[in-house]
Amino acid sequence: MGFLSSFDISGYGLSAERFRINVISSNIANANTTRTDEGGPYRRKEVVFKAVDFDKQLNNELDKNNNFLKFSNPLDENGEDFAEPKPALTTVVVDKVVRDDKKPILKYDPSNPDADKNGYVAYPNINPVVEMSDLIEATRSYQANVAAFQSAKNMAQSAISILKG
Repeated sequence: MGFLSSFDISGYGLSAERFRINVISSNIANANTTRTDEGGPYRRKEVVFKAVDFDKQLNNELDKNNNFLKFSNPLDENGEDFAEPKPALTTVVVDKVVRDDKKPILKYDPSNPDADKNGYVAYPNINPVVEMSDLIEATRSYQANVAAFQSAKNMAQSAISILKG
């Protein structure tokens, strides 16, 4: 694992959690939206994360953007009899955004222009309490990634100050 890998991994985590916070904010903002381009009420969305091998992700980005050599860990012991398998260093990316297709909540409001022939309006099946708890969880995960990034930065600064003498 390269020394700067911890910065990149924390960066991917920050990006994924920021995306999740944006989707949760969209759910909260559309909690009373009864009309969408698709027709019907807004549908709640959820973010699905995926763990990926960081070395592969890094090499894919290097291949895509420039002509650098592929990253390989210089401390990996290849061909040694006593070598133990090492788990891959993983990072997180947003895999997909899924739509919650639960039935909408029907409320009686015959004066609403979106009411059906019986006077019921279909509202999104969004529970603000669930959305707020998800938002708190995503915010805490974001803060944890910031703390990991800060720790790596402090270690790097300490190492530089030792080298300066």
